[in-house]
Amino acid sequence: MRLLFLVSLYLLINSPAWAQERVRNIRLRVLDSTQLEIRYDLVNARPGDSVYFDVRSRQRGLLTVLPQFVRGDIGTRITAGSDRRIVWNALANGYALNEEIQAVVRIKTSPIRESSPLANAPAPRPDAVTEPAPTTPTGAAPSSAQPSQSNTERPGQERPRQDRYAGPAWALLSAVAPGVGNIFVQWPKPKLGLRPLITIGCYGLAAYGIIERQKSRDNFAIYEQQKNAQAGEPYYALANDHHHRYYVATRVAIAVAATDVVLTLLRGLRNSQLKKEARRIRSFSAYPGLQAGQPTAGIRYSF
Repeated sequence: MRLLFLVSLYLLINSPAWAQERVRNIRLRVLDSTQLEIRYDLVNARPGDSVYFDVRSRQRGLLTVLPQFVRGDIGTRITAGSDRRIVWNALANGYALNEEIQAVVRIKTSPIRESSPLANAPAPRPDAVTEPAPTTPTGAAPSSAQPSQSNTERPGQERPRQDRYAGPAWALLSAVAPGVGNIFVQWPKPKLGLRPLITIGCYGLAAYGIIERQKSRDNFAIYEQQKNAQAGEPYYALANDHHHRYYVATRVAIAVAATDVVLTLLRGLRNSQLKKEARRIRSFSAYPGLQAGQPTAGIRYSF
């Protein structure tokens, strides 16, 4: 009976917190095919609360949102009110999203070191606006949007490096070690995957070809020492077999290495182009907003 009483008392004390709605009326749209806008109504804000969000791709999983590319009503000291606004600039983060994604708005409460998803809404395709989405306790609906980088600090998540070079110069490394340079042009962070197998395979084929070439020369030397063509014929055929294996192995190694260099170069050029485009877009931006119930306007220019 005592245990039952304690359990009932615990449920009675905590049931209002579970039933309380914190975020509602989530709306999303894409701005200029490069920025994702999230609007929401914050029903109740407590001291120490922190608002943030997650973006997950159907194909890539959880996307890395960099804090310097998010602005608006996010982080701490967000007051309760309607029409709160978050803008996530995706292109600068290196994402060219042309696939379904899901966005989840979360609140981290200071006394309790855990975050729970509060609301989510589907992101539309460029130039489309979604209808107001209801707040849900868990999950997020899939949607499609253009890429953007984000400014949010996620609790418990390590911030990736922001100034990492992922340009075409890594193709030089691939020319020396096939597969290695391609690791470093992956964005937003290097990806190992099966790329070291390319290095092992290319060097293995090259070593095998060198060995077969030496065997071909040895057998041909024996063939030249024979006194007649009939006695030397087996050595000549064996020398030809070894030479053919040498030729195939080395050409396959060269083809694989050249393909890796070209792919690394193209990926590095694409990364550099995305970074230039992101800097161009970020050089000037003007956006309206609403803070503490008052209309605001922000203008940013950099050079």
